[in-house]
Amino acid sequence: MVLGGLMPASFGTLSVILIAMVTTVTLASPAYADPPTPPTPPSASDSAKRLAAAQHEAEQLTEQWHAAQDRMEAKQGEAQRAKAAVESARRAALEARANEDRFRVQADQVAADALEGGRLDQLHALVLSDSPNDFLDQMTTLDIFTADQLAVLEHMAELVAVSTRAQADADSAATRAQRVADEARVSVQEIGMRKKQADARIEQAEKLLGLLSPAERAARTRDTGAPVGVVLGNSKGAMALRVAMTRISMPYMWGATGPNAFDCSGLMYWAFKAVGIILPRSADAQSLVGRPVARSDLQPGDMVFFYTPVSHVGFYAGNGKVLNAVQTGDFVRYSDLDRMDYHSARRL
Repeated sequence: MVLGGLMPASFGTLSVILIAMVTTVTLASPAYADPPTPPTPPSASDSAKRLAAAQHEAEQLTEQWHAAQDRMEAKQGEAQRAKAAVESARRAALEARANEDRFRVQADQVAADALEGGRLDQLHALVLSDSPNDFLDQMTTLDIFTADQLAVLEHMAELVAVSTRAQADADSAATRAQRVADEARVSVQEIGMRKKQADARIEQAEKLLGLLSPAERAARTRDTGAPVGVVLGNSKGAMALRVAMTRISMPYMWGATGPNAFDCSGLMYWAFKAVGIILPRSADAQSLVGRPVARSDLQPGDMVFFYTPVSHVGFYAGNGKVLNAVQTGDFVRYSDLDRMDYHSARRL
């Protein structure tokens, strides 16, 4: 009976002990975290948005790379001209010095004759002049020389002045040539940096392109149709547009200038070159060529530019259509002007 009476209490006590033991064991056991949740792969629509952003940034960087190439070529040309100017200035300085040295014999003889004439005090004062030019200037003002002697000394002063200016010009040209050469080297370094940045974004865009669904790829490259009933004129822009139209369906390729692949500014460069006009290589620089045109006054062959700052360009083709090398994974085709981020237009 006693045992029976203790059993409920003992069972309760035992339960508490067991619960405590389980808790203790649990707390003492190693803690295992839940396995990390794998990252959610981007959806097709996310990939399309990321691709659009990467495409735009890659295009901006590529156009900056083209602009750096333009700057480098300009600086290299300037450096070559500066170097040629140095050589010319140095030859002029050497010739002026040679003329001075040849005539100095005659001028020295005039001075020697004056010394032999006993006018040492006056000549001694002249020797103390601040410079050779000052010396010669003062000599020509004295009445101790004949007219012929004064003519010799005056000519000598002119030769000294010419020689001095020629040497100063040569020194200035050398300084400028060194500065321009340094700027050209900096431009070469800038090209490397811009190209590296562009390549990184291009690689990212190419990877994102691979994540698109077939339907998204098709929508992204859908041709909106050619303009209908457009009559092209005889302007340089219209002529270049005709040339560009022969490249429809050619693939987009970063940095390409044809004839079988293009980026946006490369298509413009290639088409205008075919009609005798050499454009800058970057879209931004191309946006400064020719004269500005209002959007309401666009004509086929006008260059139209997009985004701020400018990073895309194409031909206005009429009826609200733009012929352009569109984007990575795409090709040369027509796009709707109203669906593009319009910036400005120029006409050649």
